Amino acid sequence: MILKLFFYKKKSKLPSQKSVSVVIAARNEAHNLEKILTSIFQQSYQNFELIVVNDRSEDNSLKILKKFEVENPTKNFAVISIKDKPQNWNGKKYALQKGIETAQNEIILLTDADCLPKNKFWIEKMADSFDENTNTVVGISLYEKSKNPFLNWFIQNETLITALQYISFANIGMAYMGVGRNLAYKKNLFFSQNEKITKPLLVSPPTTIFKKISSKTGGDDDLIFSEKRFYKNVNICLEGQTKSQAPQTFQEWIKQKRRHLAVGVQYSFRQKVISSIYPLSIISWYAAIFGFLIQGFYEVLGFELLRQLFFFSILRIFCNQIQDNSVLVRFIKEKFWKGFLKDFFTRFFGFEIVFIFYYFVVGMGATFFPPKKWK
Repeated sequence: MILKLFFYKKKSKLPSQKSVSVVIAARNEAHNLEKILTSIFQQSYQNFELIVVNDRSEDNSLKILKKFEVENPTKNFAVISIKDKPQNWNGKKYALQKGIETAQNEIILLTDADCLPKNKFWIEKMADSFDENTNTVVGISLYEKSKNPFLNWFIQNETLITALQYISFANIGMAYMGVGRNLAYKKNLFFSQNEKITKPLLVSPPTTIFKKISSKTGGDDDLIFSEKRFYKNVNICLEGQTKSQAPQTFQEWIKQKRRHLAVGVQYSFRQKVISSIYPLSIISWYAAIFGFLIQGFYEVLGFELLRQLFFFSILRIFCNQIQDNSVLVRFIKEKFWKGFLKDFFTRFFGFEIVFIFYYFVVGMGATFFPPKKWK
């Protein structure tokens, strides 16, 4: 599974001519809107429209959006402002639904208002990943550095491992999640196969993939993968990336992770099995270690160190790969092993023990006391 990912190659075909609708749901994002609007309209790919849905914001978001609209009349840019949402609908899902209804193009590309494209080729690379057989494209969105050293250490490792998992499974036809910060799918997948949408509906929401989870907090980017039409015919895109602002405090991070982990309870059986492989493998391994420590203390600890070094090697190769997609060249010619042990002990060693503690404490709390609001 991972080996196949390591031999992923850049697509060399001609640039795509497919039309793309970039959809962003924004709630109280006045401090981020100008940056992301400017960044998106500086993209190399021009065959796209941008739809920003102002989801009941209480700050200056709408004012900023309207100002940008007036100052850029030639841009293919639309603003939708939501003042109220239907009862029992999660705000972000309703905002995304209205944006997707309004979209005029065949490909829906999603990101968040607090994200930025990594470079000017984001839309181009995501669009290039679609072919006649592709329904969904799963992209990568890593976090920028957090100011808190320990928090940054955990966030960077956890995000990279999560990306390695869902990208690897998607690459072998077993997609189980994506990230809403960088996810694309064809518009016709979103709506019920028995319902054709020709224009935005202003009264009651049409039947969509969100219907079953409309009241749930979160899940707009992973619960949809319980549907076969989303997790079949999936491509991955390592070149088209976005970068996201990392939580700066433990309080922000715990709030965010509670939202994400609470959604996991609602996964389909298939999703639960796939997403549990990594944490259960760690738990099983450490349970076995405690059983063998009595008979072979140093041997077991030595084997554990080798196992962690091997896994860290995989992570480092993956990290290099998503930076420049030249993993083998970088490994051979750029002194991959220089500073390897230093990086291992300063950036990864001990992470799995902290991860298990976090997984149980934060995960159990999110399960029994799920968050009520997304923001």
